[in-house]
Amino acid sequence: MLPKNRTLKAGLDHLLTNGNQKIVFGALKKLNIRPYQPDFEDFLQEARLTYARAYVRFPQNPESDLKEFRVFAYQAIYWRTLNLLKRQTMVKNWQTAELSTDVTNLPRQYRCSSREQQVLADDLFQRVYAICTPPEKRFLYYRYVKQLSGREIAQREGVSPQSISKRRRKVGQKALKIIAENTDN
Repeated sequence: MLPKNRTLKAGLDHLLTNGNQKIVFGALKKLNIRPYQPDFEDFLQEARLTYARAYVRFPQNPESDLKEFRVFAYQAIYWRTLNLLKRQTMVKNWQTAELSTDVTNLPRQYRCSSREQQVLADDLFQRVYAICTPPEKRFLYYRYVKQLSGREIAQREGVSPQSISKRRRKVGQKALKIIAENTDN
């Protein structure tokens, strides 16, 4: 039976003592989650809460069996964060799959003066889309299909406007590369 004083608050207080934060950062580091990543703070907060939950659930006394508790907490943090990463990957894959089916039925969002130019523009879009990374594909979809601004895309994607500008540059470079290949032939 767990003692009554084992609450999440007590677990969070315990996290702040004796260098226990190293357990949290160690588990995140093992999963290659670094401070410069945009969702690092979210994973860090979730890892801290997982530590507190492990403190509440630990069968022995965490104070007296500190070594065993640290192993227990580390595993709990690792597994919880791994599950979150898997879920995040599944959502991104689902969004990308949804976008790839949408891009084949694109409405004519851009105006061309002739049918030939329209066909060439469609072909260029399809070829650029095919070689883009998933974030770049989402940028193309939001910018040219949904007609969103860079700032709106950044808000929707949860990234900075600078990241969107970087995606725009990379997509532009890929388009220029395809155009250059076509003119060489």
